[in-house]
Amino acid sequence: MRTRLAVLFTALAATACLAASAPGVAVAAPAKAKPKVKVLVLGDSVGQGLALKGLQKDKRIETVNAASVNCTLADGANSLESYKDGTVIGSGCPDWRTAWPPIVQQTQPDVVLVVTGGWEIVDRWFDNPPGVGLPSTIQDPAFQQSIANTHKEAASLLSATGAKVAFTNMQYINPPEALPAPPGVNGIQEIWWEPYGPTPPPNWAPPRPGQQFIASKVKTDALNKVLADLGSQGAIKVYDLNRFADPTGEFTNTLKGKPDRDADQSHFNDYGYTQVTKWLVPQLQKLAQQK
Repeated sequence: MRTRLAVLFTALAATACLAASAPGVAVAAPAKAKPKVKVLVLGDSVGQGLALKGLQKDKRIETVNAASVNCTLADGANSLESYKDGTVIGSGCPDWRTAWPPIVQQTQPDVVLVVTGGWEIVDRWFDNPPGVGLPSTIQDPAFQQSIANTHKEAASLLSATGAKVAFTNMQYINPPEALPAPPGVNGIQEIWWEPYGPTPPPNWAPPRPGQQFIASKVKTDALNKVLADLGSQGAIKVYDLNRFADPTGEFTNTLKGKPDRDADQSHFNDYGYTQVTKWLVPQLQKLAQQK
């Protein structure tokens, strides 16, 4: 009996092999791995940190980092407010209109993520030459219009290949003291950043006579309102980083009970970037699938 069963199983196995190799017999192909969503990150040092310390470590997506430091989209980019000896310095991406589209063409991303914020709220000159008179603040209508116009322009330029384009709004920041304070942010000592507020710290001094203190919270709220309005109009896609990082509507340097900010109280630390990544990646995947 055992001999007959062995012969029967051997025959069945041979028949199955012949059927699998016979012409015209359909064989199921191995399932192909779903391609990862490719994300190109542009913007400032927060975007750079997010790409390098968060998104690039996430296996669900493929991330290309092209973010730099000291980057702003708003016009007046070469006339940012300065503090040290009245010296004016430019931004890290004054040529974004011409520099970014070729990067998109080269990398062919599914999603372009633009992360700017801290440098968008820096005072700058629009009508007057740099250093002449008082600079405009983000509370001024012309400044807000520049924010709106440049973000819409960036969305248009970066989507030319068919990529989806998204922006993050700005988390609250709380620089520990008024600048300049060596070594400053990335070695930059000239840019004037106000602390969170609502009142200036004891060591605060106006960059120019007659210039008022405007808390960074006020400036951040002004920026985020412009972006929220653009988002509600359908002009751009905006992810609410502010609400994620500061869920109570006030600055916090912890997230889920753990410290999430760097020593400058502006950038995230490794833990913070990891948490932002966990929150953001599913949204990027969903955006990439939209028609």
